[in-house]
Amino acid sequence: MLAWLAATDVRQVAAAKRRRRQQMSGSSVIPSMKKATLTILTTLILTLATPAFALDSLPLDQLQHGLWKVERKIEKLEASPVVRETRLSEYCASPKKEILKTLRTASYLCKTSVNKLGDNKFEIDASCKLGIVSGTNKTIITIVSPTSYTAEVENKGTKLGEKQHRKEVITAVREGDCNS
Repeated sequence: MLAWLAATDVRQVAAAKRRRRQQMSGSSVIPSMKKATLTILTTLILTLATPAFALDSLPLDQLQHGLWKVERKIEKLEASPVVRETRLSEYCASPKKEILKTLRTASYLCKTSVNKLGDNKFEIDASCKLGIVSGTNKTIITIVSPTSYTAEVENKGTKLGEKQHRKEVITAVREGDCNS
């Protein structure tokens, strides 16, 4: 009986070793699949991150933290007659943080490019196709001084099948320090 058990154990061990060798010989596919997957993921991450790096190159650090008053003049050109409105707001923060938050969202969802037009003037173009929303956005940011910037924005596209065309002029001025 012990001899039979010992023989059975040897056969099981040998069979387990054969299965392991077969798995190992077939595993050369797995590392190459892992490598291909890592290559694809790396490419995807770099593609998504590239616009963010370009956005980080904008010299927004020169805009001072503080209380900013913002005026947005909006023209809804798709309406007949054209609808115009002005929105006023203020925020206590770093303009860099606020501007980059908006631009990064677009850069992750859309094909984005950043072009330098002058020392303190930059153009950000975005082209988006997100199912029910598609279109283009052109934003030109001008840093007037450490306490002032402007942005000209033009959006063209469709949303839920309806055409949209809007222009916006943003003027922001630092009014002082934030109240704690």
